Amino acid sequence: MEPGALEDELTCAVCLQVYQDPVVLFCQHSFCLKCIEGVWAQTPGPEGFECPQCHRKFNPRPSLERNVTLCNIVEKYTRSQPPADSAHVLYRQCVHHKKILEFYCKDDAECVCVSCTITGKHNSHTLLSLDQAQAAIKEELEREIESLRGVQQNCSSKQRDLERSEAEIKTRINELKGKLSKSFSEWRRQLEEDEEYALKLIDEEGLRALSQIRSCSEALNKRMEQITLIDGETQSLVQRDHLSFIQNSKQLLSRVIETQRVTDPDVPALTLNLSNISQLIQKRLNGLEKYHSDILGIIGQRSPMSLDPKTVNWNLVLSDDLRSVTWTERKQPYPPHPERFKDCPQVLCSQSFSSGSHSWDVETDGNRWGIGIVCGSAERNGSNSDLRLSSKSWCLGFSADFLRVWHNYRSSDLPPTPSNSRIRVQLDYEAGTLSFHRVTDSLRHLHTFQTTFTEPVFPAFYCRNKSLKLFN
Repeated sequence: MEPGALEDELTCAVCLQVYQDPVVLFCQHSFCLKCIEGVWAQTPGPEGFECPQCHRKFNPRPSLERNVTLCNIVEKYTRSQPPADSAHVLYRQCVHHKKILEFYCKDDAECVCVSCTITGKHNSHTLLSLDQAQAAIKEELEREIESLRGVQQNCSSKQRDLERSEAEIKTRINELKGKLSKSFSEWRRQLEEDEEYALKLIDEEGLRALSQIRSCSEALNKRMEQITLIDGETQSLVQRDHLSFIQNSKQLLSRVIETQRVTDPDVPALTLNLSNISQLIQKRLNGLEKYHSDILGIIGQRSPMSLDPKTVNWNLVLSDDLRSVTWTERKQPYPPHPERFKDCPQVLCSQSFSSGSHSWDVETDGNRWGIGIVCGSAERNGSNSDLRLSSKSWCLGFSADFLRVWHNYRSSDLPPTPSNSRIRVQLDYEAGTLSFHRVTDSLRHLHTFQTTFTEPVFPAFYCRNKSLKLFN
């Protein structure tokens, strides 16, 4: 048999290539295993499965038996042939017309042959050449990949936020543990001193009470010894003759009367004066409240903060719970007070901080607001009372769509952020840091001030439009 004829005999009618793992049907036609399975997977009809070559129907689906004879012939043939060209393009044959697939149906998104476009179901569809289809699909694929890259970048950005949050949390944990250990060590030292002081008070009070007992006991013993001595002399005297008894009884009787006249030692109710000790210890232990407050302050756990009515400007209205402030054009009838802000629409919290770590959230609304902290000695009127300008305040401010940080007339622009946001303020008094974060699904760091605090500071708020609400 000629080589060309042999190759025709060894060619699969579906892929038009030399058989790969050939199987034989009941009609004695052979196909590549993957080819026949692919055809049947695409076109299982109501009448069952058919042979792509003779169209014989099979129902149910027949088992696919390996064509051993053909396998052996193919193996010998492929060993005698030179290596196939790696750039050879494998075309699939149309399962309906047994012709090469030359066009792409855009409507059904599948490759078709010439007969499909003329007499088949695709004759009225939009057709592209395979080159055009490849270019169009490639362009669509690149668009989708580009979109996926955007998703990837978004995920990467969130991953970086998580990594920053992880690093910040680990740093925060170490800082908290260090500060708590230091505070508890100081507390233990103070407790040991207080224990020593309390034990000393009890020892001193015990010595006082026991000394009283010994003194009273000695006086009673001395009086009993005198009485015992007189009683003994009396018993000895009554044993003498009458004359001797009479002559010595006068002196003995005088001693008896004199001894009776002596007042018995006063024995008071001798107990420990614990009320005095209790007062002294209570005075000493009052300092423990400070340690309790400091430890809770380190982890940011305090009673809810509230806005201070005596500091609020006349153009601001406080809510009943003193947790939010709203700007108004109408001046409010607040009484004069030296701590009230007179020129700027500002208000402070009632609470101040002089140690520890603290945080609170502020929900912003409107296009002109400021949040931060201010020293208690800051001015209350004039331009220097403005949170953004004072040398004794540190402020994050929003105005005219710009976000800035302010201190002592100096400002720095920050990346844009929505005017309606939730801002977290974090203060570490000992470290001298004041940080601002935008609260979303995670914390987005905005800015951190680094300074040295030398006096108590108060949370402060500037509101020139709409409202601010405090959370902590």
